Amino acid sequence: MKNPLLRWIPILIPFVVLFGIIGYIRSRPKTVPVVQPVSRLVVESISGAGRVRGQIETNVGAQNGGRIAVVLVREGDSVAVGQVIARLDDSVLRAQVRQAEDAVRTAEAQMAQAVDGVGTAKAQLVQTSRPPLSSDVTRLKAETAQQVAVAEANLAAAKQRLAELQEGATREERQQVAAQVLQAEANVEQAERDFARQKMLYAEGAVAKSVLDSAETALKVAKRSLENVQAQQKQLEVGTRPELIAQAKADIRAAEATVKGAKATGAAQLKSLLATPRPEDVLVAKRRVEEAQRARQVAEARVREARVALSVAQSRLGDAVVTAPFAGEVTQVVTEAGGVTGPNQPIVRLVRWSTPEIRIDIDEINLGKVKVGQEGVVTTDAFPGESFRATVREIGAQVDADRGSVEVRLNPVNPPAWLRPGQTVSVNIIINEGMERLVVPLTSVLTIGGKASALVVENGKIVRKDLEVGAPAPDGIPVISGLTASDKVVDKPGGLTVGQDVIPQSVEAGKAK
Repeated sequence: MKNPLLRWIPILIPFVVLFGIIGYIRSRPKTVPVVQPVSRLVVESISGAGRVRGQIETNVGAQNGGRIAVVLVREGDSVAVGQVIARLDDSVLRAQVRQAEDAVRTAEAQMAQAVDGVGTAKAQLVQTSRPPLSSDVTRLKAETAQQVAVAEANLAAAKQRLAELQEGATREERQQVAAQVLQAEANVEQAERDFARQKMLYAEGAVAKSVLDSAETALKVAKRSLENVQAQQKQLEVGTRPELIAQAKADIRAAEATVKGAKATGAAQLKSLLATPRPEDVLVAKRRVEEAQRARQVAEARVREARVALSVAQSRLGDAVVTAPFAGEVTQVVTEAGGVTGPNQPIVRLVRWSTPEIRIDIDEINLGKVKVGQEGVVTTDAFPGESFRATVREIGAQVDADRGSVEVRLNPVNPPAWLRPGQTVSVNIIINEGMERLVVPLTSVLTIGGKASALVVENGKIVRKDLEVGAPAPDGIPVISGLTASDKVVDKPGGLTVGQDVIPQSVEAGKAK
């Protein structure tokens, strides 16, 4: 009997062949493009890593602390020198300025009064020190004569009044008063009729209470006027009262005394005027001048103090406005509006970006090779394949003892648009422009953490070699150590791993890409 499995062999043979072909294709090594280093005359350089900075970088804040009312710039803004960056809440400071201004005005007003006081005191001293002028004597005599004349006129009037009182009322005066009584009685009757009519209208609701009140007031005024003229009529009928005559006589005696006093006073003043200047009066006037001058000095001191206080208040108010000390770019807003800042604490960080600089650290053993004015090639991992030049502007005056390095500052030449403050860059300072080096394409060098390497095919496998490289150039990157001219360097090593089996394929051998 035949084995039943034998009938499946013709069917399985095609599948076995197919799987074999697939396995062969999968196990076949990958073909990779490789190039060989080319010997060229290249420059020698010293490399260093550093950061891009502005020539001036500073934190900008307010001299006095407070709450930030507004920040007028954002990160990335360019500002001009003196441009307002932020303002603090200045409500309290403005109130202090107003108080200081009021104090200055008050002190100046007091000083003006003190100056006037000095002038008045000096004028009085001059007046007191000089002898009497003939015009002063004439004027005093005229004033005395006028005062005596007025007093004598008052005496004559008092005597006339007494004579009239003693004679009693005339017929015309009695008739005049009688007519006034009749008129007053008629006024009362009319007021009574008006009041009665308004009272009736008020009871009927035809007029307001105020109209009735006005009619009643008018009635009272009319009755009072009648009483006054009736009293006056009665007085005329009785005759002049003795007390009025006595008062008139007393007025005469007072007027006579006034006349006598005016004459005596004038004589005394004239005598005193003719006796001037008196030493005691001059001494008193001098002391008043000295007191006025001391008062002026005190007032002047108060004005100075008030003006200084105003200047301080205005300065503090001005400090509430934060301005840019130089033209530059805002790289950071440290404190936003509404926040509280202390004296000289940063609100924004400002960089003078019109003249950027690059700061790198080089090993101190290379200190003797670097000179001011040397050129360097600048690259960055953020923009592979791109570079620009810079010149050495300054070499640090001190070696960092802990790291054994020296800071070198370079000025970029035509910096690219992608350059940013704080950006990490690598710099190769050219110290020799005529040395033979192996050159490989830029695309064949891997740079990780500042260290360069390349993948090389040896015996059909990928091998990594660490490199020491120079400054990159458009035609490639020079290799100082780590490669030989016979090495097969992978042109584009992406996706490959160390130890992987590959088949090298030369691409434009000797041409760096």
